[in-house]
Amino acid sequence: MFRVALIYPPGGDPRAPRLPLPALAAVLRPAGVGVTLLDLDIEGVLDLLRPERLLEAGKRLTRKAMSADPARRRLLERTAYRAPELAETIPASLATIRDPTLFCDPVRLNCARERLYDALDLTSLAAPCPMRYQTEVLRYEVDGIDPSRFSDLLEVTSDPGANLFDDHWQTDVFPRLEKGGYDLVGISLTLRWQIIPGLSLARQLRRKGFRVLLGGTAIAKVSHRLPHLPDFFTEFADAVVIREGETALLELIDQLQAGRDLGKVPNLMYKADGKVCSTRLHIEDYAALPTPDFDGMPLGRYLSPQLVLPLMVGKGCYHDECTFCDIPFINRVSPKRYRTRAADKLAADIDALAGKHDCRHFLLADEALPPRVLDRIADALEPLRRPDLVFSGYARLEPGFTKQLCSKLARAGLRRLYFGLESADQGTLDRMHKGIRIENATTVLRNCRSAGIRFHVFSMIGFPGEHHDSARRTIAFFADNAELFDDPGNTFDIHELEILTDTPYFSEADKFGIRIDISTEDRDFLFGIGTNWENTDGLTRAEVAALLGEAGELAGPRFSRYHAWPPVVWPAQEEWSLIYADRYFGRPFPHRVSVSDGADDTLYRLAWNPAAVVDRSDGNCIVTSRRGSVTLDQASFQALGEDARYRRGPDIVAALAGRNATDKRRSDIEGFVVGLVRQRLLDIVRKPTDDIGLQGSIPS
Repeated sequence: MFRVALIYPPGGDPRAPRLPLPALAAVLRPAGVGVTLLDLDIEGVLDLLRPERLLEAGKRLTRKAMSADPARRRLLERTAYRAPELAETIPASLATIRDPTLFCDPVRLNCARERLYDALDLTSLAAPCPMRYQTEVLRYEVDGIDPSRFSDLLEVTSDPGANLFDDHWQTDVFPRLEKGGYDLVGISLTLRWQIIPGLSLARQLRRKGFRVLLGGTAIAKVSHRLPHLPDFFTEFADAVVIREGETALLELIDQLQAGRDLGKVPNLMYKADGKVCSTRLHIEDYAALPTPDFDGMPLGRYLSPQLVLPLMVGKGCYHDECTFCDIPFINRVSPKRYRTRAADKLAADIDALAGKHDCRHFLLADEALPPRVLDRIADALEPLRRPDLVFSGYARLEPGFTKQLCSKLARAGLRRLYFGLESADQGTLDRMHKGIRIENATTVLRNCRSAGIRFHVFSMIGFPGEHHDSARRTIAFFADNAELFDDPGNTFDIHELEILTDTPYFSEADKFGIRIDISTEDRDFLFGIGTNWENTDGLTRAEVAALLGEAGELAGPRFSRYHAWPPVVWPAQEEWSLIYADRYFGRPFPHRVSVSDGADDTLYRLAWNPAAVVDRSDGNCIVTSRRGSVTLDQASFQALGEDARYRRGPDIVAALAGRNATDKRRSDIEGFVVGLVRQRLLDIVRKPTDDIGLQGSIPS
């Protein structure tokens, strides 16, 4: 039997399994291929979080601090000092994240995830090379390395000191692969943060004599550069699948077993006679592909209390005209924008996976789900008679999301939608070919809220040709519709436009009045230019920053009851947010960011976040988290976070402000408390009730 190991490398999101490996396994296994799935992303995170790893990282960091400059020494010493505490508390933190009841208590979740993020900061700082690895907002960066340059990739992938996962690979992964006798090892590079660890893995496997195949969206986006880089195939891969991989992998296995004519394998690049060769294009019939096969994935190890499985209704985007978006890029080889799976087949997929893996939560990972398709999915799910199944997905602010449809979708299990508003100025929307009308946005969001479907709304400032009036309309949209967002699960963001390479904004920069401020000609693996560009007719970089400041000043007080960034009471990550949306569907959400709300008689108290560090010196208390720090005298420290009494929110503010305090004094105190909560220094703890699923008790 031909044996294949398929690997998802570090640099992804360890909260749930990803779709590439199960999609390929579903095609290979019925063809008689022996397939092993290795999610080295979650394996790598859990290895770094082992107590013995954290203790060793603390020792290395202590040694590094001795030779560091004074400005950096304090950070290294403070982080190293926390290693024993993190080693002791991380097992309980992981248990909290995996416990369905504790996870849905934001106080406990905040403590657990802050310790997890602190531990990853510790391991990053302790690495031989200066680097940053994090899973809160995905990142894997090595100082001095530009991963868009092939020369830098050659350098960093040859340095074990730049590989946080090297010990795990050497002691566990490589022995497993060698014992398995695999004929082929496939590595799926889906995200740009996987490029450095993924290519480091591929290079080591090649040196050990494994036959290595690379694929995935990240590779597809830079595949146009590979014909100019024959050394890429010498160092990293025997071959690269540059588009869809199901048929390509089947044909490759046939050729490796028989004729070895790689030219017959579709969607492939490989090196022959010193030159890079490309084969014919093949587009999959997505509707005919089998149900993804998750057997062998470590489904019980992900950082989530409930298993959330990804599925796709179709590939591509049915709109696919937005000038800023590169998400549907890999599908643009197809003449059909959106290749879908029949609703009854998707329902059968959900039914099969729910029964096989005891899974209730599903993420429909399409770029955008059309209302008419969701309508058919709801009809197809109804005969299953599984009201416990829930799902979330991405959609467009289109009038097809009527009040009737939203109610139907909520009954079918839809719990959260992600919408791209982008701008609340119609002229700006039209210039980016967004294809929506701003007057429909509020109606759609209101229909979702009425049905109990939570939502997130994405928006940006700084589009080409955008001026102050346009940007302020976007800011005003959220202020004008504040009641729609006065819900913990109805969230939004406003951020600065970053330009990605596989978009018209990059390929036709002059047409849109964009001046690119960095050299791109010598970048082999460039995914985007970020904010390294300027409008020739529109907002400057400084003006965008000022407008974002305005947005923060406006949004902070107006949405202080529930909202903060990073989120405090409702997690932002898709899988976690779906679990919260399911848990609190049709139920009150008693947790707050602000204590001033006197709308009900819920009792709270303030408590210092156990994940924060408290230093006492010279009569002061310094409370520090990875998000901020505050210095207080002993009396203020005790009043803010060590008063065990549960009281109504306004009573807490009144007590802190003092007798006969002015309205401004109370407002200042309220703002100060909100600031501490947003920095994860302070928790607002709800008085325990009989419903232990909603308790806000203090973790140890």
